[in-house]
Amino acid sequence: MEIMYPEIIIFALIFALLLLFVKRKEKNFKNGVIVANTKYVKNTKYYKNILTKYKIYSVLIKIICIALILISAVLTARYYTIYNFGEEINNRDIVLCMDISSSVNDLNKDLINSMKNTVSKLKTERFGVVVFDSMPMSVVPLTTDYNYVLYTLDKMNKSLNTKYNPFSTTGSAERDFLFAGVKSTTGDEERGYSLVSDGLSFCASSFKDKERTKIIILTTDNNAVGNGITTLEDAKNYCKTNNIKVFSVGTKDIYEENKDELVNLSVETGGEYYDFKDYSISDIAKKISSTEKDTIVKTNTTYVRDFPDKILPLILIMLPILLILEWRIRI
Repeated sequence: MEIMYPEIIIFALIFALLLLFVKRKEKNFKNGVIVANTKYVKNTKYYKNILTKYKIYSVLIKIICIALILISAVLTARYYTIYNFGEEINNRDIVLCMDISSSVNDLNKDLINSMKNTVSKLKTERFGVVVFDSMPMSVVPLTTDYNYVLYTLDKMNKSLNTKYNPFSTTGSAERDFLFAGVKSTTGDEERGYSLVSDGLSFCASSFKDKERTKIIILTTDNNAVGNGITTLEDAKNYCKTNNIKVFSVGTKDIYEENKDELVNLSVETGGEYYDFKDYSISDIAKKISSTEKDTIVKTNTTYVRDFPDKILPLILIMLPILLILEWRIRI
């Protein structure tokens, strides 16, 4: 804590001492009516009580006035603290890219539960969620609002665990949270299912900052039915060009040729492939969390903060007391 203008407080202290110790010279009687034989009155109990109260109120008024002068001086002198603020930012973006076709449900449920633990430990990194089937949909844009991410992951988990029931309004609403936006408006038969290439391309395009570390966590069986707008080769090349690492996780029953494609995709983009049947999902999440992340230290910024809020309440308390004492002294 420091004071910007200490000379103001010194001046206020000198003035307060003058008020305390410098006595006024008593003036000779000039006006009014002279009353004789007041000795009897001055010896009465009533007079002595009144005089005692007057002296007490006078002293209190003087003390409060001096205190108000000193408090005002401290406010004027600016009581403050200097803060040097330097912020470390983990310069990393992570997008969870989930194939939500029915064959990937078990994998997605386990991954969501593990990701909740991972997200709760993030600091300044941005996290997003994209789901896809016949078309991709952004569920959470890249954000550092981890409470919102955790809330959405809970809703996703509930949606994955809700079976389709056309007669249940509540159940349908919970399930539609994920599934309503990923079905083609022209019909699933025409558009296809598990279009990994479109889902991955959509995720890759959500990264806007070239200088940040970019990671995609892809869950899929890579069993695409139908033709996407892009190809998996195109998505892979885009990721390589833009330094996007893809960590892919295959389902338990993934076909060998589909697995080989994901392994190739992950390795060529600098990521890794995980087989759901051989690894614990929590281990996969820990591995992805421990991947390299660039750290930026922002230039230290100096802030000067005043503290009038700690002093002004004293004035608000003392002023009413002063007014009451001034009213009571008129006896």
